[in-house]
Amino acid sequence: MNRGLAGDRRGVVPASGFSFSAQQIWKVIKENKDLDLPAHKVMVATVRCEEIANQKFKQLVHDEGWLALQEAVETGPVRGFGQRLSSILATYLSEWSSKFKMKLVKGSVGLGVFVYPAYSAILGHLRSKALEDFQVRLEQSLNKGEGFASSVCTCAQSSMLEFEKGCTDAAIQQTNWDASKVREKLRHDIDAHASSVRSAKLAELNSNYEKKLSSSLSGPVEALLETGANNTWASIRKLLNHETEVAVSEFSTAVANFELDNETVAKMKQHLKDYARNVVETKAREEAGKIMIHMKDR
Repeated sequence: MNRGLAGDRRGVVPASGFSFSAQQIWKVIKENKDLDLPAHKVMVATVRCEEIANQKFKQLVHDEGWLALQEAVETGPVRGFGQRLSSILATYLSEWSSKFKMKLVKGSVGLGVFVYPAYSAILGHLRSKALEDFQVRLEQSLNKGEGFASSVCTCAQSSMLEFEKGCTDAAIQQTNWDASKVREKLRHDIDAHASSVRSAKLAELNSNYEKKLSSSLSGPVEALLETGANNTWASIRKLLNHETEVAVSEFSTAVANFELDNETVAKMKQHLKDYARNVVETKAREEAGKIMIHMKDR
């Protein structure tokens, strides 16, 4: 059906009923909370806030104090960073109310968005320095003969304390930024380094006792086998038990400083016992091979 130029006129309100229709529409808008329409004043204030934030942002970009601070941050930690930046921001926020200051700092175009990278960089420097200090202190402590576990604990506490002091120094008054993620990253890095050093030290300790067992068993076992006495194997067994007991006892004392769990220590001690037995068995096979060669030569 051809409806003409006017088209479908079923939704058209006659002029005589427009006033009533408009009132009904407005009633629906007021009652329908899902529309969440902002008040005109709120919209105007929001636009004005963004305009002011942009203006302050442009001023801060060329602020000499900020430029100097930003340059310093690129090379490493800056003492008094938080106080200096707070002072700079204060010059741009002093004339505004607390609520409006918050909008200027936290808004999508706020000053906080602009200065946060510098704050983040400072935290990165603090984390790197704390980790480096931990590594140096731990090495120095171990070189002095201090226990591994106690050294890790003491050095970690010192480094974390320095990091916390640095975070306090870097805190900006106009923000509520925290360093929790960087703090957790530092703790993870410290634990990872401590674990790496622990593995290396334990491997070195184990290697030293393997060498000690080889030295204390190889020569004497060879000499006993060459004598060919009736009690040779009894003497070898006695020697093996004695040297193994001494090595395991000394190893237990040395490894106690690492505060390992009982299962791990038991496995390491068993490894030394197996290693000692293998030294004796290897030496016995070597001597047996020599005897076979002599017999063939005859």
